[in-house]
Amino acid sequence: MSLAAVQTHDRAARRWHRPAPGLGLAALVLAMLAAHVQSARAVILPAQTIAGPSEEIVGFGGVAMASDGSGGAVYLQRVNGVPQVFVSRYIDGQWQAPIRVDRCNPDDSQKEIEEGHCTEPYAASWPRIGAAEGGELIVTWATQYALSPPPEGKPEYEMLGAELGPGGEQFGQPILIDKNIHQATGTDPELAVSSTGYADLVYRVVEQSREGVVELHRGDVTESVRVAHFDGRRWTNLGAINRNTGVGMRPPTEANAPRIAVGPTGNGIVVWQEPELNGVARIWARRLFGSTLDYVMPVSASTYNGAPITTDAEAPSVAVTWLGQADVAYRQSAGPGSPLPGPRIFLNVLPSGESTSGAEFSGASIADNEVPGGAAASIGPPSIDIDEKEDLRLLYDSNGTPRVVEGDDHGLTGTLSLGPPFSGPETASASVMNPEGGGVSAWPSINAAGVPEVAVREDFPTGAVQTGLVGGGAGGEVDELAVGRSGLGDGLVAWRQGPLGDAAIVAAGVTAPPSELVFSVPKQWVRPAQAIVSWQPAASADGPLRYTVVLDGRKQATPANASELRIDPLGLSSGRHTAQLLVTDADGQSTLSKPSNLLIDGVAPIVSIARVQRDRAVRLRVHDPYTAIDLHDVTVSFGDGHSARGRNSFTHRYAHAGIYRVVVHVRDALGNTGVVSRLVSAR
Repeated sequence: MSLAAVQTHDRAARRWHRPAPGLGLAALVLAMLAAHVQSARAVILPAQTIAGPSEEIVGFGGVAMASDGSGGAVYLQRVNGVPQVFVSRYIDGQWQAPIRVDRCNPDDSQKEIEEGHCTEPYAASWPRIGAAEGGELIVTWATQYALSPPPEGKPEYEMLGAELGPGGEQFGQPILIDKNIHQATGTDPELAVSSTGYADLVYRVVEQSREGVVELHRGDVTESVRVAHFDGRRWTNLGAINRNTGVGMRPPTEANAPRIAVGPTGNGIVVWQEPELNGVARIWARRLFGSTLDYVMPVSASTYNGAPITTDAEAPSVAVTWLGQADVAYRQSAGPGSPLPGPRIFLNVLPSGESTSGAEFSGASIADNEVPGGAAASIGPPSIDIDEKEDLRLLYDSNGTPRVVEGDDHGLTGTLSLGPPFSGPETASASVMNPEGGGVSAWPSINAAGVPEVAVREDFPTGAVQTGLVGGGAGGEVDELAVGRSGLGDGLVAWRQGPLGDAAIVAAGVTAPPSELVFSVPKQWVRPAQAIVSWQPAASADGPLRYTVVLDGRKQATPANASELRIDPLGLSSGRHTAQLLVTDADGQSTLSKPSNLLIDGVAPIVSIARVQRDRAVRLRVHDPYTAIDLHDVTVSFGDGHSARGRNSFTHRYAHAGIYRVVVHVRDALGNTGVVSRLVSAR
């Protein structure tokens, strides 16, 4: 494995400032601590080889990561010469030993399965994986289903799914999703799983027969785009979602495969390529509400500057927010006579409906017009992600140069080029948003010696950028790159490295610091013994987390697994203190909460006694610099048999000259009490 030297860049110049006069030591320590935390923003971890190299590894199906950091990678490995489905789980930052997924045929009886007498499963293909919180994994794949000789010598296939529940050790019995996907040609499924365990699967089914299908473009095939929904217990096949199943579709390629995204409630969106009646292939979309399909919506542009676009749109990529906003990016080709100057990446947005109608897309527009090369330009498939603030991140290959397009709810904010070049055959790149700002991107590249590796780039919220190259196995070509998003800025990047026959499954983690700190301190003045601070678990996919309370720039001893801390009252002086929470993840990344005022009052009210000049009188005043005085408990004995109570100021005249002892009892609203005894001289 290798991790190239990481380069860090900062688009803002760094300047040092002399501390302001009077800045105390504690403030300096606090400032230094904050600076340290901000500098330890994120980590690109070295790559790990999780399977192989081996001649038995014959395919990779992807990687997934849930919001709690659990996840897994799925791949194909031959058993007795037959490709089978295996998963390596990712738990507490570690890759686990592989687990066989397709251990039994669904044709076996439940009794045979329970007794372990399973027939050997058929060859598997097209594995896909999704992750939910608690270590739950959902895997789908295709396999042959007929024991008898298939018609015309061509085997028929079905789509299956299996679940490993939270806390489980083995996958359950395979469940039938689709009983007939014909020869599983160009199936290219995509599985999307929410953090709560809902899942949607989109895939293609190509039929041999063309009877009754209109071929609008030479070479088109009979194809249906199908969707299935998993509600946490069972799969529901929603059938074909094409606009018109009687119209031929483009022959399946990776670039025109359908894509799907799902939100935490199980609602999502599916996008696919389908020709219009004029023969031009466009991008279309449908919302998914659980097991209910919404109407078809056009995504791609049909004109540009008033002129028709007569070339195909392809390579859709989609992301969805919690509220349901969907961003779709796609590649638009440009042939002779095209109104476009060359191939371009387009972007279209389907609003959530919260502020703008979510009934239709806003309109496709070019995401990045700064593409050199004209009609001969080389544009790779886009990868898009969006966060809950509706900030987007779009990555694609522009003539071998990685281009990152950023935007927010007001529009696109900039396009950046930085990092090692794209290299190798056209392979999908991957981009992950960080909800605190910035994000992670990955793409196939080469190192200085020309050896294939994966380039990883991280953009920090501060504007700084770091890039690195990672690789594993025995080296060799990089293919089937995939990314699993936690939704918190963390990601698992995985790929197949090396040719089939000597391939390895390799993965690297990119972790973001903990976020969403909820730190609570008493809102009012409290006595030292009542100084209790508490916090909610921070959002992080890189646990376990360590919490440390910081008081006036000094770390306090904080027990592990605690959610509150009673600060030691010894030495806790009265006045305003600065309290913060430092959260550190498993990779040493830290986040420091914003400062909060901790108000401490551990002293009784102050009593001032003064003799009135040229008069046999004393003036007495009670005040408290922190909290209110409990006037009912203020009593004064003037030493001459007279007393008073219930006020914060008194004046008393003595009838005779002499020396008297004044005794004052005080109490504040927090219960701090005091007794002041003083001799006064009356002349």
